[in-house]
Amino acid sequence: MKRLLLPWLSALLLGSLATSPLHAAPVSTPEVEAELIAENTALVPGENWVALRLRPTPEWHVYWRNPGDSGIPTKLQWTLPDGVTAGEIQWPYPHAESLGDLTNYGYSTETLHLVPLTVSPDLSAKTLTLKATASWLACRDVCVPGKVDLSLSLPFAAQTHANPDWTPNFAAARAQLPQPAHDWPAAFSVDGGSVSLRIEADQLLGAEHLAFFPYANDLVNHAAPARIAHDSDTAVRLSQSLSEYFVDPPETVDGVLVVERDGQSRAWEIQARPGTVAMVSEPELRAPPAAGISASTATPAVAPGFLLVLLFALLGGLVLNLMPCVFPVLSLKALSLVKGGNHDASERRRQVYAYTVGVVASCVLVAAAMIGLRSAGEAVGWGFQLQSPVFIGILAYVMFALGLSLSGAAQFGMGLMGLGSGLAARPGLSGSFFTGVLAVVVASPCTAPFMGTAMGYAMTQPTYVALTVFATLGLGLALPFLLIGWFPQLAALLPKPGAWMELFKQFMAFPLYLTVVWLLWVLVRQTDAQMMARVMMGLVLIAFAMWLWNRSGPLSASLKLGALAAAIGLLFVAPVASIGGPNHGDTAEAWSPQRVAELRADGRTIFVDFTADWCLTCKVNERVALKSSRVEQLFTDRDVAVLVGDWTRSDPAITAELARFGRNGVPLYLVYVRGGEPKMLPQLLTPEIVAKALE
Repeated sequence: MKRLLLPWLSALLLGSLATSPLHAAPVSTPEVEAELIAENTALVPGENWVALRLRPTPEWHVYWRNPGDSGIPTKLQWTLPDGVTAGEIQWPYPHAESLGDLTNYGYSTETLHLVPLTVSPDLSAKTLTLKATASWLACRDVCVPGKVDLSLSLPFAAQTHANPDWTPNFAAARAQLPQPAHDWPAAFSVDGGSVSLRIEADQLLGAEHLAFFPYANDLVNHAAPARIAHDSDTAVRLSQSLSEYFVDPPETVDGVLVVERDGQSRAWEIQARPGTVAMVSEPELRAPPAAGISASTATPAVAPGFLLVLLFALLGGLVLNLMPCVFPVLSLKALSLVKGGNHDASERRRQVYAYTVGVVASCVLVAAAMIGLRSAGEAVGWGFQLQSPVFIGILAYVMFALGLSLSGAAQFGMGLMGLGSGLAARPGLSGSFFTGVLAVVVASPCTAPFMGTAMGYAMTQPTYVALTVFATLGLGLALPFLLIGWFPQLAALLPKPGAWMELFKQFMAFPLYLTVVWLLWVLVRQTDAQMMARVMMGLVLIAFAMWLWNRSGPLSASLKLGALAAAIGLLFVAPVASIGGPNHGDTAEAWSPQRVAELRADGRTIFVDFTADWCLTCKVNERVALKSSRVEQLFTDRDVAVLVGDWTRSDPAITAELARFGRNGVPLYLVYVRGGEPKMLPQLLTPEIVAKALE
């Protein structure tokens, strides 16, 4: 009986080998199960299809070709018989995975990574063994790299049949592959710190959800929310903030557009060419949580209405008058109004109007510069000019010259009236206008309450809306003096002119000198002691020029011009080396999205302080609240991780994070209680506000 069974069993085994794929069992790690599989039972001459099957353990995911904010795409390194070549992985469309403040693109369920194989017809082998090393990164709250060796043996035959074990899987994988749509009318443009696409196709009719996954990793801020609007039933526009790593607009924007309609999702491969596309300001149709242009776990604040934003801008400008960075300059305007007490109401009104025009025009000019720089790919916000050491040096010169003028060291004449402080100190309408200009310049280190919401909104809107918001901010800054022009009876509240005015004028020089000291401190924090020494030498040259200011003769004129030129030249002597940022103590760490994600995964309470050395509001909050004994003890008792985002010098990552929370400048304070969702604190802090936020 045994002799009869053995030949029969051998024949049965050989027959099964000829009709079924030979392959090793799946290889598993604690995070992912991996396997090489084939669509058919044998390899044939020409095109064949195999797949890397990855099945992540629940709550884990692997990555798409563009992994998003972090991660590594899955890779295959083949070892194939002669005459067999492998193509590139054909990627199914991904979904978004959020880990803390990061948004990544990948797969959390079983996925087939299809790969085409080309087999030469000249092969003589009966069986072909395919070998591949598969590597991936699997992430949950932690990330674990994986790497396994896989093999698959298949008969080589003239004909083949579909493998019934895997036919449904291959069909499902092909349904998730993007279909070419390069002939669809698609255009893109980069404007206002965003990339915008316009796509038109009949396949968009009735779309319930849209998602665009770019192939380029450095194009968009992956965690920023989508702004999607319908131009018609078959045309949509999509806008998303640019990546902090964005440099130059690409020749084309390529990616995958996923359209969900009637509960079914289909994907198309889009190629958009440069064109004129209006940026979407307010979304009409938001991308779903799984969208490539998706919101991260921190939901941005809902944009307020336009009229409310204008009110916030007006109030923010009004409160700026009380900020220490603005008050010294406002004393110039106050003195001119008191000195002109004998003028008629019409003259006073003209001076106030000139001051208002100077303030509003300067605010609009700053806004236009910000919009232009952001359109060019620069990450800037309110106070961006104070991220330039050269600008800080020039501002220190102007404030010092103003202080010397108020102290009586020199009186500005008509010689070089175009130079900053001389224009501001000049009597008449031009002096009022340039006092308004100077008020805006020195207001840039301060962010008053209400301003953050207004400016954050403005930077996401079309240009004319943004300029309107900034003009309203300027109107608020000029409002106290404007009211005096509108209501002459208010002028009666001003003190009468007298000998006290000279004493008051000289006293007002000291806040200006203190401002110079503060600017020098900001400068040394941004750069180094050598740069501060050069600026201090420049201040001596400014004092020398002021001493010669009203002296006539060609020698005096030459010396004045030479001293001023040398002072300016000192600002450009050598490259500026950046050193450390604000000192927040030994327990604070530098902010980064990755660090936030790690701490949230550990369940830690996090306090994030976005600050800058030139931000006076930030420094007041540090003294009043953050460095108070009560708050420091709370941080210790509750094991709070303090992260500091230093915006003293331009940092695109911080600029992008500010924008994500609807802010365009510092300060911004966030609290993640026990790793939960972020809570945004007011711009003016007290120990009580911080303590309540930590509960």
